[in-house]
Amino acid sequence: MKFGLFAAFAASVGLLAAAPATAATAIVGGNTVVEVTFDLAGAGLTPTLLGDTTATASGFLNFPVTGGDLGAGRIEHENSGVRLSAGGRSIDLTNFIIDISDAANGRILADVSTSTGASAIDAPVFSFDLTGVANPFDLANPSIELFFTMVAAGVLDAVFAGEGMSLGLTGVKFGEAATAPEVPLPAAAWMFLAGAGAIAAQRKLRKAA
Repeated sequence: MKFGLFAAFAASVGLLAAAPATAATAIVGGNTVVEVTFDLAGAGLTPTLLGDTTATASGFLNFPVTGGDLGAGRIEHENSGVRLSAGGRSIDLTNFIIDISDAANGRILADVSTSTGASAIDAPVFSFDLTGVANPFDLANPSIELFFTMVAAGVLDAVFAGEGMSLGLTGVKFGEAATAPEVPLPAAAWMFLAGAGAIAAQRKLRKAA
């Protein structure tokens, strides 16, 4: 039996970073969805889904979670991705990793390959801040705001400069995401209890103040 709703996260965002990285917190499945709000067509970019990526009935992009470890703050999505194309040039972003080890400075890493021959492994392509997100695992209502990093913006500009494009996307919002990784029930239960304890401690501190 599995519990796929980030139990501890609902109680305390910082708990995931603090949890020990053990086999008990290994991720066994789940899904991450992204609602793209950036006007790709208006920017002259054509998206293509790669690998196991699918589109949901709501129009979100769905990336299957394939592994990782909640304790280490790492959620993996092997064998899926997106290609962005313009003219005869393209950029492939694949094998996404959500890095939540620092809740306020979250990152999405990706393997990047371009039609111009440039490539990189685990490049930081999007940034996000989880500290103000009430429900990061609601797949029906994505609310984690994703922004292009300087790295991603630089690659886009470098590749598509040959098409006469200068996008300047550093810090521009790409979309909103939600993720619901599945972990074995004992780990989820432990994290839920730990999160409840964190809330109780916070309440005690408020009363004492």
